[in-house]
Amino acid sequence: MKSLLKFITCGSVDDGKSTLIGHMLYDAKLLFADQEQALELDSKVGSRGGEIDYSLLLDGLMAEREQGITIDVAYRYFTIDNRSFIVADTPGHEEYTRNMAVGASFADLAIILVDATKGVITQTK
Repeated sequence: MKSLLKFITCGSVDDGKSTLIGHMLYDAKLLFADQEQALELDSKVGSRGGEIDYSLLLDGLMAEREQGITIDVAYRYFTIDNRSFIVADTPGHEEYTRNMAVGASFADLAIILVDATKGVITQTK
């Protein structure tokens, strides 16, 4: 039986939570071909000049994509070797703290991201 680790990313708005998870899944080749193709196509529509926007793998709601923020918790499942993972990408905006708490309630561990240029700010605490 494979062991399961449930974890979340948390931090303030724009600290890179969605981007980190998306980049990790992309680089580790943990995406299906259609997910990778959709990511590449969706990235061309945005304002990144054709660069891949890894956050789009997690920010699936239209409102999230339009505003460039995470609103709801997004879960991604993957397996590496003998371990399975569930990662929850949680919102960083203060008004969505309740959604972050929902994601945190299921987690075994949390990865807290801090923007080095801003340091620890109110929502990070």
